[in-house]
Amino acid sequence: MKSRLFVLIVLCICTHTVIGQTENQKLKAEAYHQDQQFVNRYTNSWYWLFGSFNSKSNNDEPPTVNWELEDGGWYTGQGRNNEYSGFGIQYKPKDNAYIFSKWENTSPDGMTLSQSLDYSFLGTYEKNEKNGFGITKWSNYKPFSNENYKNVIKFIGEYKDGLWHGYGIIYFRNGTYKSGIFINSILSKELPKIEVLEALGF
Repeated sequence: MKSRLFVLIVLCICTHTVIGQTENQKLKAEAYHQDQQFVNRYTNSWYWLFGSFNSKSNNDEPPTVNWELEDGGWYTGQGRNNEYSGFGIQYKPKDNAYIFSKWENTSPDGMTLSQSLDYSFLGTYEKNEKNGFGITKWSNYKPFSNENYKNVIKFIGEYKDGLWHGYGIIYFRNGTYKSGIFINSILSKELPKIEVLEALGF
């Protein structure tokens, strides 16, 4: 009899605790929901990714902004005086492209990720040009071609002023590749792929 009474008391305590936790969670969830109705979703996503930039200890940090652009796109991130300044992401509706970068005077200047339906780039920019290491991919349906190379779907390597310049590997749609040292986007010295990858730090 005592054991049954003990079990009953334990069950009552546990049930009360679970109900209390559930009610508490509901209240917190509702409060959060109410708060989020007054927060722009892009600004909120920015906070989740990078935390608050409005630190009281650094008044020189550009504030977080959320701007609608004339072409129908938007920019959210750090900005000041109508210029992108700091980390931010821009959407371009014409190309259906997203560009995340550390911006300087509204130009990418640092680690940059650019993504659209048929093109992507991950690498570094300097003064609005690709400079340093980068990986560029093109869709198999819309490969890159110029006067020197046809049907390129990927480049891994070094850039200088927007051109392939340094160690690099280009991959073609037919499954082949070329590797070596590029000068002004032209493969000027062929090298084994493994040697190029090692030079690039892989």
